[in-house]
Amino acid sequence: MRKKLLTLFTAAGMIVCVVPFAGLAVTGSTDPIGNEDKAQLPSVVNGDKSFNSLYIQQLGNYFEKTFAFRPQMINADANIQAGVFQTSNLPSVIAGSDGWLYYSSTLNDFLGKNTMSQRAVNNAAHNLLLTQRYCEANGARFIFTVAPNKNSLYPEHMPYYYGAKASKQKNIDSLKSALELEGVNYCDLFGLFENDDETLYLKQDSHWNNKGALAAYNKILDDASVSHRDFSDVSPVREKTHVGDLAKMLYPASAGPEYNYNYGLEKNYRYLTDTKSVEDAEIKTENSQGKGSLYMYRDSFGNALLPFFASEYGKAEFTKAFPVNLGLEIGLQQPDTVIFEIAERNIDWFAGNPPVIPAGECAEIKAEKTDEKAEISAQISEVNMQYVKFTGKVPGELCGDNGEIFLKVTGKSGAAKFYKPFYITADDGDSGFAAYIPSELFDGKAKASALLETSDKVIEFPGAEVAINQTEME
Repeated sequence: MRKKLLTLFTAAGMIVCVVPFAGLAVTGSTDPIGNEDKAQLPSVVNGDKSFNSLYIQQLGNYFEKTFAFRPQMINADANIQAGVFQTSNLPSVIAGSDGWLYYSSTLNDFLGKNTMSQRAVNNAAHNLLLTQRYCEANGARFIFTVAPNKNSLYPEHMPYYYGAKASKQKNIDSLKSALELEGVNYCDLFGLFENDDETLYLKQDSHWNNKGALAAYNKILDDASVSHRDFSDVSPVREKTHVGDLAKMLYPASAGPEYNYNYGLEKNYRYLTDTKSVEDAEIKTENSQGKGSLYMYRDSFGNALLPFFASEYGKAEFTKAFPVNLGLEIGLQQPDTVIFEIAERNIDWFAGNPPVIPAGECAEIKAEKTDEKAEISAQISEVNMQYVKFTGKVPGELCGDNGEIFLKVTGKSGAAKFYKPFYITADDGDSGFAAYIPSELFDGKAKASALLETSDKVIEFPGAEVAINQTEME
């Protein structure tokens, strides 16, 4: 009897191993799942006709992505792990109770782990302030908003084993305080959703539903003091048509739709771009019944916002390009409203990669020179070749949380100019800086120094003459 059971077990194991390979003859290769790229069958030879020494390894990787019945097997495993153990078989998805799914990249925010340093928070607030000043100087209202992580608003379905928090202080709490101190126009969506008894996020998606998007749209324009249609006269159709992004990832073979609200706004505007979906990186719209013009940086939360804003504004541009090429677009589009929206999990982006706008000049600054030199580099901006991008760093131990950084640059005129740069957080610390300065001021070289204002003095860190690639500039 024992021998028969062993034989049956062995046979079953062999069948399980053979079916994914043999099934290719029937089903063909499996399509990519979720955001995966299509796997390419490797070649035995390289382009130069030499033997591809990595062929076996590449073939194995190809098979892992294309074997027969892959979605069904992943699906079965996901259902067992989520249903029985309340866990996920994908590191990118958290399986909660009652079928709720959460995005794993929000976990640090949820637990208060790996939070931004105070200097990094201040850097983000400083960069947004410079952005606001630039917009206002060019005749546009500016407003910044953060789309809350789903588990920040609806934590009750998170797995029980995430109950212990590392800290109660979250990045968004620190940033709110810094934005208030700097005077940045910030629209707080957290209070909006927390005070609403209705669930306005999707159960198996990482985003708000369309009713939640409408609430966010109204709050943003209210806070920006923009008179607008609130769409309270539109009765949405509740329909079970939306398949969540997290459901597609976790249950590739059986992800089913959930209820969302259809406001039928697409008839109000037309696309000026060859738009395939609201997921596209660059979208422009026109609405003959609308008024004003909008330039909006948005992430995937903006997909549901787009129909409302496009129905309100005469012309609107929505971009996901990062860093935001704001200097170019302000000149081309001349919007009267600029909105920056970003997900809570990504608010650190503006501390490391601020928008591309010209650095503001400031008055001459007297400083004590030090023997310690600043490492400053300059290159034509890859995002906008109208500017030379100067980057560098001052000593972090002197900079602290609130040290003010300035940039002194001498171009072809021979006269030194002083600029207020962006503050940069990078892997090597939070005391970096970056400034975009018009390339017409330089003839292929520049002399630059960094100035640091501490609580009791201003220190100048002289930099060497830096070369700028003349070929690219031309």
